[in-house]
Amino acid sequence: MFRSIILSFAFLLFVFSVKSQDFQDRTENLYNFHKGKFDDFEKEHRRKIKFKRHEVTYLQWGSQVEKVFIWLPGSLLSAYDFYPFADSLLQDGYTVLSIDHYGHGLTEIPQEDLDFWDFADDLNSLLEQKGIKKAVIAGFSRGGYLASAFYEKYPEKVSAIILEDGGSVSFDTMFQKLTHEDYTNFLKNLKVPKEVEELLFQRYNSELEIFNNFSTIDDSESRWQNLGFVRKNGNQYIMYCGLNEYMHMQDSLHYTEVLNQSDQVSRYASSIVRINPLHIYKTLDVPMLIMEAIGEPDLFKTTEENQKLRDLHPTKISLIQFDCDNHNIHFGCPDKFISEVRKFLKNL
Repeated sequence: MFRSIILSFAFLLFVFSVKSQDFQDRTENLYNFHKGKFDDFEKEHRRKIKFKRHEVTYLQWGSQVEKVFIWLPGSLLSAYDFYPFADSLLQDGYTVLSIDHYGHGLTEIPQEDLDFWDFADDLNSLLEQKGIKKAVIAGFSRGGYLASAFYEKYPEKVSAIILEDGGSVSFDTMFQKLTHEDYTNFLKNLKVPKEVEELLFQRYNSELEIFNNFSTIDDSESRWQNLGFVRKNGNQYIMYCGLNEYMHMQDSLHYTEVLNQSDQVSRYASSIVRINPLHIYKTLDVPMLIMEAIGEPDLFKTTEENQKLRDLHPTKISLIQFDCDNHNIHFGCPDKFISEVRKFLKNL
């Protein structure tokens, strides 16, 4: 009897071991498949440029320098953010550069406290090295504020501007308009859920481990693009580890400091509240497209401010509202987004 139990237990261990090995083989094969797609794409499109103070990476489609479109992604996004749309603009004759700005995608967090205008210097150096005299500058959310900082410092390098739900309205103004209840609720929701924090903000021992964990929330055919967030850090691998702290927006206390005590936080963290669109675009000399998300629930009502900016230059500024999302238009209605972008560019 005892011998029979031992044999049964040994058989179960064997079966479990075989199944476990089979699962491990399948996950490794899946990772190797997507890793191969990622590596092939990176070889063709990844570029990096070393500046005096930092190295910035980006993706590039096309090589001519007469018609150039630059995309600046929002917070926690990478250069792959514009992947679904790049080929459309390539067909329209544009070279497309999608930039991993400081701390995002494959660009490391700088050791020095560089702000949005330092990034503008880097972007200008990139254009000069490539022989690009002018470019369309476009940005989403935080990227919109980066685009505005670039125009403020290098207006002569900009042929047109596209701002998607960011960069056209002062950041702190949006919060000043909130009711006390809405502001309190916003701060309460800033804390990243524990399961998300463990998934995205921790350190991993291997790229495979990150890929497998991230696949629990993204099992699409395009999941290989998620590797565009993965950087080696010492002997470990990270995605967003340290990024919220870098932006000084890891919780309600730090977020409030950015809004109300910007002189006491880093230059980078305070950059977003130091952008003054009404001042920057007072003497706008190029066409601008403002894409405003008004989908519900829309906590930040910016129509009044956007209309005020448009009224300064009614012949230069176009304002289009989208009800498909309350912030990320190019995710909520990608077809309409790229259609409006292409229409704007064709009318330049």
